[in-house]
This record gives sequence, structure tokens and C-alpha cells, in this order.
Amino acid sequence: MRFVGILAFVFLLLARAASAQPTESESPSPSPLPAPTLPPAGIIPANIILDVTGYPATGMDVLNEQIIAALDRAIRPTLRPGAAIRYGPFVPWPLLPLALGARGAVNVTVTIDGDDVTNADVNGVTTVTVNNIVVPPAVPSVLFLSDDPEYLQTEGLVFRGNVAADRAARLYYYQSDIGVPRDLDVVLTSAVPSRVQLIDAAAGPELDVMDVGHTVSRDFLRFEHNNEGALVDVAPGHPFIVRHALIIGGEVVAGAVDLHVLSGAVGVSVVASPAGGRPDAYLNGPRVPLDGHGRHGVFALDGFGNIAQSYTVGGTGAAVKYGGRTVTPRNLDPGDLGRDFGDYGVVHRIAFTLVNPTDTPRLVYLYEKPLAGPVRSSFYIDGQLKDLGCVRMPQPYWITTYQLAPHSTGVSTTVTMPDGGSFYPLEFGVSETQPLPYTPLVGTADGCSPNVTRLAQ
Repeated sequence: MRFVGILAFVFLLLARAASAQPTESESPSPSPLPAPTLPPAGIIPANIILDVTGYPATGMDVLNEQIIAALDRAIRPTLRPGAAIRYGPFVPWPLLPLALGARGAVNVTVTIDGDDVTNADVNGVTTVTVNNIVVPPAVPSVLFLSDDPEYLQTEGLVFRGNVAADRAARLYYYQSDIGVPRDLDVVLTSAVPSRVQLIDAAAGPELDVMDVGHTVSRDFLRFEHNNEGALVDVAPGHPFIVRHALIIGGEVVAGAVDLHVLSGAVGVSVVASPAGGRPDAYLNGPRVPLDGHGRHGVFALDGFGNIAQSYTVGGTGAAVKYGGRTVTPRNLDPGDLGRDFGDYGVVHRIAFTLVNPTDTPRLVYLYEKPLAGPVRSSFYIDGQLKDLGCVRMPQPYWITTYQLAPHSTGVSTTVTMPDGGSFYPLEFGVSETQPLPYTPLVGTADGCSPNVTRLAQ
């Protein structure tokens, strides 16, 4: 019986082995092929160097934007179609303010998202070394205004100007989109190796035109106050992208850029190109058609915007107006009909001499009064930023108060710049009559509604 059991077990093994062999109608399963390796969606550099300026260069928002812009310039040209970049975290963060001549470093995690079809995700860390370089501030003598056409309906060159080493310039651009999505780029080009200091404030894309214009003016005043900018190198044959934005129908982008050429010379262009394209093909092409409103040109800034007034207590109030049609920057091309009604891109420096000849202390008030419709404002008053809400009624709104000692004389100094999307002229004055004590918030009954559409100035 034991022998019979052994034979049965052997026959069972042979049967299983036979059933495991393929029949004539079956074939062995092929071995799986290795998955194809997709090319990376972009290249992440291990290190980059960022040179900045500032008294000092502050840690949070300014350096954050400059670091991201420097990373964009290094990485974006390597991206494959359909790829997108994400940044963060920054370690350590925030950086402490950098004194003149100081150096800091931050490690930035970079993620490039591929489309998983033609290219693969990439992850890495870039060490950004930040150097605060000593560069004396330069006051621009030329204003480039690019607001014509305000509404882009086609691709092409929107504006171009030239900046030499002996004449700093400011570009103010304000553009919206109609129709298909488009890229808008601010581009530097040069025929010789050039080094440029940029003080750059930008906002948008966004539908709320007044918010975009206000953000640009407020931030630009802050950056200019401390000479906070970045130093960049422009090589011949290699366009340098200062600002890149994708805008869709109805959205607006705006910005103010001071360009101080330390060596060489550069051209600055505003270019509209198809979404996902590049501006290079349009840099030497014809300008897009103008819209007839004449908000374009190259204007002289030498001395323009410097305003002085005196006020003596007991007398009538003193006031100045800016942003109107009577006193405007001079177009350097006498044959060009472009005008800067509204003083967009102009920094106004307003000095009030305040005199109290009496024997008692007296209170006086600085105020703003809109004369043409809704307006938002930012004022640097005696070195302190006053970031105000939106006013629209033609009545005085309080900004700040001074108490003048008996038999005293002092000077109040205000620096301001008109907001794109706001309406001018604006009255700015001093009086002993107390103005309305607050500035209405956006959306309140006596304030301004969001998404205010800008009318032709």
C-alpha cells in the first residue's frame, strides 16, 4: 500500500508539470518592457547669484519678488511646453535686512511640473546668494509712457525706448487684454554688454483696475524711498525679461520700472505675444496700432513734479493740484501728439512751508480732494507711508495733522505718484479747517466700488 501511494504521488506531480506546459495553441507571455524615460520638464540650477541695492535691502516682500524673478530668468528658458514652476519653501526665511555691502543666502525648493506625457516632473533646491551692492540713487530724467493702446487686440511691439548711461529713465506701462489670452513682456536688449539697476513695481493680471494701479504706485514709492532694486546684466543677442505676465480678456497689468544704466546702453520694450510664445520675434517689428487716446510718449521729467507752497496760520488754506491737463510733462518729440494727462508715472514731491506767527499752538491738517472721480492714493509724508482708501466725492479728506508751536516755521514734505486707473486732477492741501476724518473703504457707500472701469482721460 505504501508503494501504491508513492506511485500515485509521482503521477500527480507529472500531471501538474504537464498542465503547466504550453499547448500548441498557446505561447509564452512576453516579459514586460521597461517604461520609456521622459525628458525633464526643465533644468533647475544648483546655485544663482542675485545682486540687489537698498538702504538697507529689506527681507520679506522685496527680496521675495527679486529672488523669484531671478529664478524665473534662470529656469523659464529651459522649460518644455506645458511645464510650470512652483517655488517654496525658502530656508531660512525671512532673511534679515541686508546692510550695504552685506551678503546672505537662501535655499529655495523648486518644483517643475511636467505634463507626464512628453516631459517629467523635476524637483530640486537652488541656493540663491544675495549681495547688497552700493549704488547711488539716480533720479530719472525721462519717462516712457506705454498706455496706448490700453486694450491689446493683437500681438506685436507695444512700446520701445532707449536708455543711455548718462540719463536714467522710468517706464510706466498699463495694458489690458481683449480677445484671446496673450503674454505681455517687458524686455531689455543691448548691442553691448550692459549692467542696469532696476527698481521695479508691478501688479496684475487682475480685473480690478484701481487695485492694480494702486499697488504699483504704493510699492514703487516704497522701493524708491530706500533705493531698493536689483542689478542685472544684459548681453548682446540675449533679450532680458524684466516682467512676464499672461493676461486674459478684461484683465489689466501695470508697472513702474526705473532703469539706471551703470555701463553700456539698453533698449526697453513692451511686447504682446501669443500665450505661451516668446517676445523675441516682435522686438524689431512694427508697433501695434494706437487707440487714438494719445496716452504714450517720451516725456521730460527734469524738475517736473517738484511743487512748493507756503501756508501761514490764520489765512486761507493753501493747495496744489496735480494730474490735470493744463500742466503736464513735456513730450520730447514735438511732432508726437502723445500726452500724459493724469501724470501717470510721475513722482510728485510737494513741500509745504508751515508758518505759525501767533502766540498759541495751532493745528493744521493735510488733506486730499478728488476733482474728477474715484481716486486712491499713497503718500510718503515726512518719510512715513500713508496708504489710503478710495475717495470719490469732491470734498476734503483727512491725511495727517500737525501741531505748530508758537512762532515756529517748519516744512512738510510729501512724495506721491498718481495711481493708474484713478481719475485726476487731485487737490492736495493744508488748512486749519478739519477735513472729513476718514478715508472710505473700497465697497462702502461713500467709497468706491471694486472693478471700477477706467474712462478715457
